[in-house]
Amino acid sequence: MSKEDLFDGIQIMSPSEIENSLNTETEEGTVNVGEEEETSSQASDGDFKILEPGSTDDPTGTTEEVETNSNVSTEDSDQPNAYSALIRDMIKDGTLTGPEGEELEEMLKNASSETVKKFIQMTAEKSFKAQQENWKKNLDPVKKKFLDIEDAFNETDRAIQMAQRLAFFENLSLDKVAEDEELQKNIYYEYLKEKGFTDEEAVEAIEDAISVDKLKEKTLKAIPTLKESTETYIENSKKAKAAEMEQAKKANEEAFNKLITTIEEKEEFVPGLKLNKVAKDKVKSNITTSVYQDKEGNKYTSLMYKQMRNPAEFEMLINYYDTLGLFNLDNVGKFKPDISKLKNIAKTAAVSELDQVLARENSQGVGQRNSQSVSNTTKGALDLLEKAFGEKRKK
Repeated sequence: MSKEDLFDGIQIMSPSEIENSLNTETEEGTVNVGEEEETSSQASDGDFKILEPGSTDDPTGTTEEVETNSNVSTEDSDQPNAYSALIRDMIKDGTLTGPEGEELEEMLKNASSETVKKFIQMTAEKSFKAQQENWKKNLDPVKKKFLDIEDAFNETDRAIQMAQRLAFFENLSLDKVAEDEELQKNIYYEYLKEKGFTDEEAVEAIEDAISVDKLKEKTLKAIPTLKESTETYIENSKKAKAAEMEQAKKANEEAFNKLITTIEEKEEFVPGLKLNKVAKDKVKSNITTSVYQDKEGNKYTSLMYKQMRNPAEFEMLINYYDTLGLFNLDNVGKFKPDISKLKNIAKTAAVSELDQVLARENSQGVGQRNSQSVSNTTKGALDLLEKAFGEKRKK
């Protein structure tokens, strides 16, 4: 092919010819640049009509194409998508870790950004556990044992003591025991004490063993028994702790159920202030409903949240309410709130308001009153008296 053939059919146009060409195509149904911008502006300001599939108002004639694409999308919904492909690649590279086999395939069905988050979380948790195990491996035997058995004991000192004892027997060299008579004495002494010997009896038994050259032999036989008894003690302690926790949980559930039942049966907390169903439901809701959750996941009821937010002032208010008599107890230990001080405060406020009412009425003068009926002001004063002193107004 010659150089001339490369440019065959190409027309070189000047800038003015290009502009004329764009503006002369409108007669054939093609809009020019100005009209296209106007149409776009109108479309953005006008109302768009959303057409249902198969609508006869579809001016584009693409309804059938949309339906076809929709069907394809539905058929391919179970096919691997970008998220599942990304997760697979990252698992192969070792960047992510997760389940295998059918469980993995199930998680990758219709994978989304949430699926990626789950795999990242699982990877982080596995990494944390691996780091924790590696950290434990680098600890000395006593600390390692302590971390393994600390949950079996209520007292930390006891857990440390048993961890030391177990680590000692697990890492004890029999060759070292055979060469060290002082070590033999100490181990055999522990064995005799565990068997119920007194200090004097244990010392005498050790001397007897030395005299017949049997201390090393007796000590080596005692080591497995001491190790087994230590392991048994720890295991029994774990079971006792688990039973204690289960009992405490059961006791808490029983106490809670009893509390709810008591509220249902309660007629009043404050003398004279009856409880209806609405009030009882509100009290139960206040006890059972969480209104706040902190960063650690701890949940708080309304009262617990207020106490947590301002513990110092909460404590002051509780003690103030106690001085008012709201937490008084009777002889059998039941609460009997005394609201007499609150009543006195209410009476004082009512009497103060009464003084203001009477002062306004006196300033009007006697001639301005209606002798046939009690004025509104006087009626208000009498209502205040009745409210403050509990006396019924005589008609």
